[in-house]
Amino acid sequence: MDRIDVNTIKRMFRAGSQYLTNKSDEVNKLNVFPVPDGDTGSNMAHTLDFAVKEMEKASDDMNEVLNNLSRGALLGAKGNSGVILSQIIRGFAKRLMNHDEITTKDFAEALNAGSAIAYKAVMKPTEGTILTVVRDCANEALKLTSINDFEIFMEKIVKAASESVKRTPDLLPVLKQANVVDSGGQGFLFMLIGMLEAIKGHEIAVQHVVEGIHKEESNIADIKFTYCTEMLIDAKSKNFSKLKAEIESFGDSIIVVEDEDLIKVHIHTNSPGLVLQKGLEYGELVKVKIDNMKLQHENVIFESNKDRNTYVKKYGFLAVSPGEGISSLFKDLGCDIVIDGGQTMNPSALDILNGLKEINAENIIVFPNNKNVVMTCEQAKGLSGKNVYVINTHSFNQAISAMINFDVNASIDDAIKNINDTIQKVTTVEITYSIRDTVLNGTEIKTGEILGFVNGQFVDKGTDYNELARQIVLNAISDDTSIITIYYGKEVGEENAKKLLNTIVFDGDVDLQYGGQPLYYYVISIE
Repeated sequence: MDRIDVNTIKRMFRAGSQYLTNKSDEVNKLNVFPVPDGDTGSNMAHTLDFAVKEMEKASDDMNEVLNNLSRGALLGAKGNSGVILSQIIRGFAKRLMNHDEITTKDFAEALNAGSAIAYKAVMKPTEGTILTVVRDCANEALKLTSINDFEIFMEKIVKAASESVKRTPDLLPVLKQANVVDSGGQGFLFMLIGMLEAIKGHEIAVQHVVEGIHKEESNIADIKFTYCTEMLIDAKSKNFSKLKAEIESFGDSIIVVEDEDLIKVHIHTNSPGLVLQKGLEYGELVKVKIDNMKLQHENVIFESNKDRNTYVKKYGFLAVSPGEGISSLFKDLGCDIVIDGGQTMNPSALDILNGLKEINAENIIVFPNNKNVVMTCEQAKGLSGKNVYVINTHSFNQAISAMINFDVNASIDDAIKNINDTIQKVTTVEITYSIRDTVLNGTEIKTGEILGFVNGQFVDKGTDYNELARQIVLNAISDDTSIITIYYGKEVGEENAKKLLNTIVFDGDVDLQYGGQPLYYYVISIE
């Protein structure tokens, strides 16, 4: 086989998805830390599974298949590894557009395009990760373009990826210390192996990735402005932020987004004529749409965003929560949307995007509350067409402190600065357990031992979670500490949590809250 067509591409991605799903648990176990939060395999499998499901909706037109595959990966992306994989697929698909058949040279160039876009998507690329593996694989593919037989070509690509994965511990010391290879790179390798099996004509049994994140529903408010007005402007000026400010007084539900040379505007207003007149100052009106919402009694979709509410407030909030107690706290603090998602159940970009659609606010502040969810939220932000601000929170207690201290009267710039200042003052203590033998910072860890972390860094181990928590907290407090909040997890009863509470004595307040988070006995906030 010297060329592959659209049906072969479909088979390759189906098989790649199925093989990765089959191996997802194996990838999950390649976590650097021995704590129960390794979900790289599940996240990558979910991302690819979602992409393939979108691909299946397409006809046999190559461009449609590639577009669906790319969009599905973007929407289905979970966790950092899923977001990076989605960018690889995006670049790969973009390079192969307008091809009825694909040669080995085309495939190699597509891999390189995917690698380039993935590197750009990461603010600080780290070598020894999936980025390195896909780049090594792509570089090797370019050397193999004289090979016309796709099976031989793919075998050599898989070999190159496998060798790159084996080298990852030499590039990233934490991998070598943990005696594992990079999980993202291994997941990418498994996808390629599945693709090779498809080229060989082999079938791989289908396994389904469990999906589903609960999202809080918002109520639909009464219609305040009559006309839903949309216009597409062939822009002379790209200063669309100025345009947004100029039409702000005309209504609400304002969305102004740039798409190449066009500006797309959506607004609910009682003065559509004034809006159109203002648009003409920026360029020619390519398309205009005005709907009377009171007559239609329906929501209007603009750029795939449903305006579920018509009252627009200044600030809206979305938070990712690992436990029922935490979710209740976020709701009590005025969070509009709370999405379930802890260490082993990261939400997808679509989950976040759907949540953003439900919030009708000028500015939406998002708290990922997990370092593995930040990139997913950023991806959803880019797809939303709304003013979204993703805060780099790595734990829910940072977000709770930020919301408690939030000033609704502040400007958005001051609000974001205040939030970042607040979370910088929060020290986070986490108490969990080891799921395998390993070495952390020179300390031997055995399966089942209790582990303590401060701001994500391992500090100590023990056999009793209350005693370990007490020791770490007392070492972490300073003369500036004014309050300690203990969030106890699902596996800790209130009685046990109160015992810990009574052992922490200092000149300040100590508060006890039910968090309900799984896997972590305690998350303790020191401020």
